[in-house]
Amino acid sequence: MAPTLLFALIRRIGFIAKTLLSASLSYSAHMATSQARVCASAIVELMHGRSPDPAQVFSNKCYSFVGGIRAMHVANAYRYNAGKKIMFSEQGGGVSASPSEQEGKYANAWESKIWSDVLT
Repeated sequence: MAPTLLFALIRRIGFIAKTLLSASLSYSAHMATSQARVCASAIVELMHGRSPDPAQVFSNKCYSFVGGIRAMHVANAYRYNAGKKIMFSEQGGGVSASPSEQEGKYANAWESKIWSDVLT
């Protein structure tokens, strides 16, 4: 890769990272892997001379156990606002109404998936 192309790519990657990190977003493994996928996709597009998706979206979902087998969740999606150059929370996210055993099962499956995503 030519030095000038590499420099241009690095500047664009810096912009992508600044855009994602400038928002007031929660910190979680799910959020981190979602943001990493958006960045990786943008980098691949730039390396192929294409523009990254201008309407980037990523999500966050976390579970918390309340007792031995019952859990609750919080979920949200975030979309890029080109005018303000920042990620904004989409409407429609939510929190469990109450802990349940079914959500405990979902939490166990989510935990396996997120550990696999983060550690591999």
